[in-house]
Amino acid sequence: MNSGMVYFVGAGPGDVDLITVKGKQALQQADVVIFDRLINPFLLTDVKDDAKLIYCGKQPCKHTLRQEDIQREILIHARKGKTVVRLKGGDPAVFGRVGEEAELLAEHQINYEVIPGITAGIAATMYAGVPITHRKHSNSFAIVTGHGSKKDGTPTVDWESISQGVEAIVFYMGIKHLKTISEQLMSHGKPKDTAVLVVQWGTYSKQRTVEGTLATITNKVQQANVTNPAIIVVGDVVRLRSKLAWFDNRPLSGKGILIPTSSNQNSEMVASLKKDGADVYEHELLGDQDHFNRKTVNELMKVEHDTELVFLSPKSVFAFLRGLVENGLDVRDIPLPFYSIDEAVKKTLQTIGIQSQIIDQSAISPVLIGDEVEIEMAKSTLSPLTKAIKVREKKLLHKDLAAFKRLLEERHVNTLLILSPADALIWLKFLDVAGISIESVYENVKIICKGIDTSEILKTSNIRIDLLIDNENVPQAIRRTEEAELALEG
Repeated sequence: MNSGMVYFVGAGPGDVDLITVKGKQALQQADVVIFDRLINPFLLTDVKDDAKLIYCGKQPCKHTLRQEDIQREILIHARKGKTVVRLKGGDPAVFGRVGEEAELLAEHQINYEVIPGITAGIAATMYAGVPITHRKHSNSFAIVTGHGSKKDGTPTVDWESISQGVEAIVFYMGIKHLKTISEQLMSHGKPKDTAVLVVQWGTYSKQRTVEGTLATITNKVQQANVTNPAIIVVGDVVRLRSKLAWFDNRPLSGKGILIPTSSNQNSEMVASLKKDGADVYEHELLGDQDHFNRKTVNELMKVEHDTELVFLSPKSVFAFLRGLVENGLDVRDIPLPFYSIDEAVKKTLQTIGIQSQIIDQSAISPVLIGDEVEIEMAKSTLSPLTKAIKVREKKLLHKDLAAFKRLLEERHVNTLLILSPADALIWLKFLDVAGISIESVYENVKIICKGIDTSEILKTSNIRIDLLIDNENVPQAIRRTEEAELALEG
């Protein structure tokens, strides 16, 4: 066997938390990730910083890579000894062509493993309030392709068998042929009043559903302008939705909220937003790396002895210490008093045996130790003329840019939430280094910021603010605004 390893990983149907633990572990160790359109793009933020990402998205009549090209990519990287993850929406074995891709690897003696995922036919149905099996309504179900191999894509199905022998039928990829599917089922014995449910973008906050019967569903779907990705559920079990719908119509259903930084302090707020029905994508859009070299050492040695070194974050404390060690120094070579910007930094220094005071306005000549965003924030509090030594710098990671772009392209994000002045600076820097125009973000995204100071930073860069939250609880303010907008629409 060759040294490479390939994992076929089911990403689940959409909700980012529905990937399996094993699938996530494989993703985190991958050297190469080959991913489909229907995976939640936020999963890409979990891959290694240097992982190679290959997009092979497929939409009707629009394939980024042909199936042959996808299989070639898997083979090329596996032969190089890489760990490859083929990341597929739902479950790899349910219309995911894993059989063809695994067969190729077996022929070339490449190690592989299949990690199952939750398929939409089970998850999206239940998120829509329809259990695919039920003792009184559905003792059997079938998962059927709604797109056949003929040139026009018409499904080639044993219509009589599924019409007469199965109580619940789930069609994948069948929206284009919904009329044909309905007519064939009726002509082979399914009553025209058989309940039908169409679920688009199942398990996402923006999930949409259309209910009808075999006789009415085609017109209803056309009127609602529902397109792929969507599943079609046929059977009397669909009628349970009126009792069991639990996911739809929560206060923030349809909201996809991006928070461009990550903090433990946000955990309660994020949990509240999710409970209200929003998809929340909280992630540091910019990574960081140490920026402590010989030039930094020289700057440090030129600092006068009455200077206070002010550390601006726990990360900058450790970057500073690593830099000293890498340059043959330790803290004993720095005869300067150490200060902290806040309690978190003070506690960090204490854990490594260094006592410090929290800086205040009485500081004589502070020198700030941090990254460019931390330094800018501290200068706004102390003095714009305050000296600084940069020991870390922000950097753009390809995986984060890829995730951000895909989230916007698929409109999984429609709200940007900026929670602090530091978050605002990071967002602006991300746009700058990524070469993204704010106009391209404005088009489909509402911008919400918390605090007057945060809004001032955004305004100086001509960023439109759709909602300013001052002292109000963030989830409550967003919920109140949504309710007001719905009332106006109604």
